Amino acid sequence: MASENAIIERAEMYLRKLSCGINPLTDESLPEGDSCKQERISKCLAYVASLLQQQLNHDQVAPVRAVSTSATPRKGIQKAPKTPKQPLSIAPESIGNYRFFDYPVSISRVVRNINELIPAGVNMNHLLYADVANFLVQQGILSRQMAENGSEANLPTELGETYGFEKGESDLRGHHNIYTQCWEKAQQYILDNLQKCIDIANERFATREATSTDNSAGENKRKSRQKFHLSAEELNNYPTDETPIPVSEIARRLNTLVGPEMERIYYKVIRDWYVAEGYLEFKESPDGKGAFLPTEKGALAGLMVESRTGKLGELFDVVMYDPKAQRLFLDHLAQAAN
Repeated sequence: MASENAIIERAEMYLRKLSCGINPLTDESLPEGDSCKQERISKCLAYVASLLQQQLNHDQVAPVRAVSTSATPRKGIQKAPKTPKQPLSIAPESIGNYRFFDYPVSISRVVRNINELIPAGVNMNHLLYADVANFLVQQGILSRQMAENGSEANLPTELGETYGFEKGESDLRGHHNIYTQCWEKAQQYILDNLQKCIDIANERFATREATSTDNSAGENKRKSRQKFHLSAEELNNYPTDETPIPVSEIARRLNTLVGPEMERIYYKVIRDWYVAEGYLEFKESPDGKGAFLPTEKGALAGLMVESRTGKLGELFDVVMYDPKAQRLFLDHLAQAAN
């Protein structure tokens, strides 16, 4: 039987999704005309969900401490320096207090419940989603995969599915999310390997601390970084194939050719060059949405539009660059290097 906390969690999640016009059982959009899509009802649902969240945050997670007015720093009085954070540590006996969900939840939600096990008032490093995800990738439970909407996500492998991890999808306010969710078995797997996740978190924490203690040296290092440039010889190592690619992939391939002492190039810099040269132009559709699309000159040069279909059946366009179009920018970089 689900605990009271889990029931409140589920009720809060249901109300949140209903307030966004989403069926919480199927993650599908509610039909037009549904009462939950009416603005006043939607706002009421969101308000009640917030009340449930406050109950979880205050009553079930940590009590609200009264703040003494005498402790409020007055003008002219210097604040006491912050005490440094301790490395993350969760006692084995505290793990037994983890609040399980008997329905699938995201890894981020599992991480949040783990952080609730940290004693109140202790200034300690916290576990992050990335710490757990990195561990699961190392174990072959998750892998970086291309989702249907063209984005990358950490999704379960076949091995991960045997441990209770599964792919989840949701549509909130027109944005389609693809992520990994955890059944109770998967939550237990994370808890069984919690110390390994904590080790990753503390390694990240130590690296950040070491970097922050050397800010001045780091600042000088950043100032001394060379601006992005590639020689003609280095550009010869640019990987090309016959498959058209988006501008973000052009940037990624170029950045693999430079060392750590050099700045990276961003896709917007490349896109703006194509705009300045007349290969792209900003166009606005009848519904008010705008995008950079190929001009006639761009189409002749190898820029093309690929139409893709989203999860809800909506069409969106992606500009692709064939080898001929990529060569235009590579030649520009080669000329700049001379």
